[in-house]
Amino acid sequence: SSGQSVTFYQCAEEVEPWDRAIRVGCPTEIEIAHLMASSAIPFIFRAVKINREYFGDGSMRQIAPISPALHLGANKIMVIGVRGAKEDDVREESSGYPSMAQVGGHVLNSIFLDSMDVDLERLQRINRTLDMVPDKHIESGAVELKPVEVLQIAPSRDIGKIAEQHAHRLPKSVSYFLRGIGAMRHEGTNLLSYLLFDKAYCRELIALGYADTIKRRDEVGAFLEKTND
Repeated sequence: SSGQSVTFYQCAEEVEPWDRAIRVGCPTEIEIAHLMASSAIPFIFRAVKINREYFGDGSMRQIAPISPALHLGANKIMVIGVRGAKEDDVREESSGYPSMAQVGGHVLNSIFLDSMDVDLERLQRINRTLDMVPDKHIESGAVELKPVEVLQIAPSRDIGKIAEQHAHRLPKSVSYFLRGIGAMRHEGTNLLSYLLFDKAYCRELIALGYADTIKRRDEVGAFLEKTND
């Protein structure tokens, strides 16, 4: 009802709640209701009432998804994404008017994926700026910002295409509806990837994540072992 993005967190008492533009931090004891609310994709899964308000997936209004980790004191962040590392940027001529599924897929991507990419760019830009600031100013506290090390892992395959291969596993009633809005066609598989909770599909995603991480095993190991001075 408020339209705010609320980050519920459970940590040491000395961490102060934060209040920024359309987003706040709220200390609490994390329970099942908070997890269910964070999984409530708009228009698909019901919002969950916590205290006096209803909450849905926080990505809806979270314009700075890395911010909560920084408020909690992180100086290193590992981001595990779901967007392919390299997307095809070639613009092709449209063969027809976009289907409802294609539009819906782009809408959900803008909600769940775009903010993270923009926030990562912002963080990396700040890091580059801080590289030009003498260390003595950062160490003395004259500069309030601090460099944050980031490691991002992204899938090597398009998740939408993987979902397309498992579309036949959907219940007939759901499949009928999705076919009607164009989600079963190639251009609509982005939407399908948000709705497919099939065991075989999930296992393939897990296997992909494991394989992609193993390829960068040394880099991940060094990132986790390294301590900041």
